[in-house]
Amino acid sequence: MTIQTLEVDTRMGQPAAAPSGVPRATPPRKSPIKDAVTRSPWLIFALLCMVIGVIFIIVPQVNTVATAFRTPTGWGLDAIIEFFSSSRYTSAIWNSLLVVFSTSAIATLLAVPLAFLFARYDFNGKTVALTLVTLATASPPFLGAYAWLILLGRFGVVHNVVMSLFHVDLDLQIVGPVGVIWVVTWLVFPLVFLLSFEGFSNQDPSLVDAARSAGSHRIRTLLKVEIPLAVPGIITGIFMAMLAAFSDFGTPAVIGGEFPVMPTLVYGEYVSEVGGNLSLASTAGLVMILMSSVALTVQRIILAKRAFATLGAKRARTNRAGRLARFWIAFYTTVVLMAAFAPHITLIVVSFMKWNYGILSNQFTLENYSSLFTDHLAPIGVSFMVGGIATVLCSIFGVGISYLLVRKRWKVVSPFLNMTTTLPYIIPGTVLALGYVVVFNNPPLILTGTWMILVIVSFVRKLPFAIKSAEASLSQVHPAVEEAALMAGAGPGRAFLTTTMRLMIGGVLTGASLAFLQMMTELSSSLILYRPPWETMTVAIYRNTLSSGADFGLSAAMGVVLLVSVNVILLAVNLTTRKNIRL
Repeated sequence: MTIQTLEVDTRMGQPAAAPSGVPRATPPRKSPIKDAVTRSPWLIFALLCMVIGVIFIIVPQVNTVATAFRTPTGWGLDAIIEFFSSSRYTSAIWNSLLVVFSTSAIATLLAVPLAFLFARYDFNGKTVALTLVTLATASPPFLGAYAWLILLGRFGVVHNVVMSLFHVDLDLQIVGPVGVIWVVTWLVFPLVFLLSFEGFSNQDPSLVDAARSAGSHRIRTLLKVEIPLAVPGIITGIFMAMLAAFSDFGTPAVIGGEFPVMPTLVYGEYVSEVGGNLSLASTAGLVMILMSSVALTVQRIILAKRAFATLGAKRARTNRAGRLARFWIAFYTTVVLMAAFAPHITLIVVSFMKWNYGILSNQFTLENYSSLFTDHLAPIGVSFMVGGIATVLCSIFGVGISYLLVRKRWKVVSPFLNMTTTLPYIIPGTVLALGYVVVFNNPPLILTGTWMILVIVSFVRKLPFAIKSAEASLSQVHPAVEEAALMAGAGPGRAFLTTTMRLMIGGVLTGASLAFLQMMTELSSSLILYRPPWETMTVAIYRNTLSSGADFGLSAAMGVVLLVSVNVILLAVNLTTRKNIRL
């Protein structure tokens, strides 16, 4: 037998001509689907996101919106007409707008200057301060509101101390619009700060050097170069703060008093003891969707008007702060953090005090923690399981969707994903949760009463945190960086992971941290969807906080466990990432 060999032309790297009698090898036929995935993995990812959006966002929301047009006899506009003709409902709209604009304006004035100082100067304790600002969001809003009520209420701690020392009646009015604005301001402050900090930190220092070399003084450089380059982070932070203030249910529910806002109005209509009106509640939810959509459109227009990206991959240069600068930074940071952490400190103190039939006593005790670790450990495990799984999902889909929105900008897919993924965050959690109960309580997909529906609603509602944070970072990474990797022969996935992903990792980690914190403190949707034994910590805390004669000591103890558990995890993340933010 004669063995034929296939010679290779080593100079050209191609097979030589086949010897006579030997058939020419036929290259394997490629699969069209596999070839399409290889060329454009983002297309397949976009289709997956659209399917998830339709099933878990569009369908439940369509069911909720449709309820607004249902009447006892069929379909009509009865609920919409009644909503806009009643001062009870229109006043809730104006009250919500007052809270949104007041809190976002105050938070911006406090957060942006502090973010600039942190991004430009190095000083002792900077990493710890950044971590503390992140952790300021760890307290459930309703629990923080109750802590402020204990501090600044009519017969709260501050009133009693001043009365005993100076015999002066302060007549503090924490209940009502002033209290809601005060508490929500400290709730949204970290959102503006963290995203603004990333905006200032991701700037190419050569641009500032060029401006200064051209004769621009420091203030002019700040106003004309540094702040404009940070606009994506600042605007995104303000937008997220406005949405958080607009959809917050816990704070006005605890200290709003006779100050109705849209979330409490919707919740009241659904669970009213005298018979709720589902059509009016759905109408209120529809109004909230429309108002938030307008805010989203404004944000997109502002960011689309100008280009904020830089070609360089360097982060802003930091300088060692002088003695005077260190003093003012320390003073500013201390004042802000004291206000932000006042509820946390109050919870810690109260968790060691005895409550008798809902009344705080002066007796210190360990009974609250004894009861917690003996009979109430299950909610802690459920919260971490749900929050952990949902955070991983948010990180993966948040990065991918932000890339589709910023880089691809497909005419149909990008607007669909942008609007679809934002809607669950801007509508009340109770409305979305009730839509889930109706849709996923029947075949073919029965999820109600399981832990999976808690994971899904947490993932869907907090995904905007991951998307917006990653989007802000991606806006400052020039496409040429990734294009260079593609020209060097890397595939689309490899080019993204080795270049773009490395440069936007700071925003990704910020978004994941914020999403995890928000999931751990989520109440409104969990309150509707949970079923034993899948009770989360926030639901357990809520039941022991607002029910008549409740044991708030147990709630405070569980709140402290929540704060400590989350803080330990985030402290480890911040210590390992803030020093070297790139992978």
